[in-house]
Amino acid sequence: MQVNRQLNNQESGSNLSSPQGQDIARLEKKVSELIEAIEQADVDTHLSKHYQKEIADAFHRSAATQKKLAPFRELDQDNNLSREELLEGLEKLLAENQFDSRINTPKRSGIVQRGVMFVLATLLIIVGFAMIIMPAPPSFELFTVYYFNINDGVTIMDLVSLLIIFGGVLLFVLNFNKK
Repeated sequence: MQVNRQLNNQESGSNLSSPQGQDIARLEKKVSELIEAIEQADVDTHLSKHYQKEIADAFHRSAATQKKLAPFRELDQDNNLSREELLEGLEKLLAENQFDSRINTPKRSGIVQRGVMFVLATLLIIVGFAMIIMPAPPSFELFTVYYFNINDGVTIMDLVSLLIIFGGVLLFVLNFNKK
């Protein structure tokens, strides 16, 4: 197995003059080091599946980055354009494609945002029910909209509490409905 890997490394190292060839050679070197490290390590099935997923995700992010940068490379390869045409093409591409220098970074802010929205939605629901259940002073309960009997009814405070509960439920549903 070592002999096959060394033969493959010698064959692939023939075209190292281009920057892409250097990147591929560096990637092949790192992959061979990774393979050797995996062969020497004692790894359980769960951990190996986790590493496989991370490696597959890295390749998917790399492919997505190449796909996003392809129009810019095509513009760069077109040699018969004047500077003005190149500038117009670049301006058009930048307007159409939204990305920045953090194109490969994973988005972890979504987890934090969902956690904060979950806590806020739960808090709104609890506060709304507390406003309905807990007795309020008569001066705080403004007007009674509907009377059940002479001493009890639905007040404006109860309706506001129901709106707060509805807002909390809406935040909760919208938070976990995102894809």
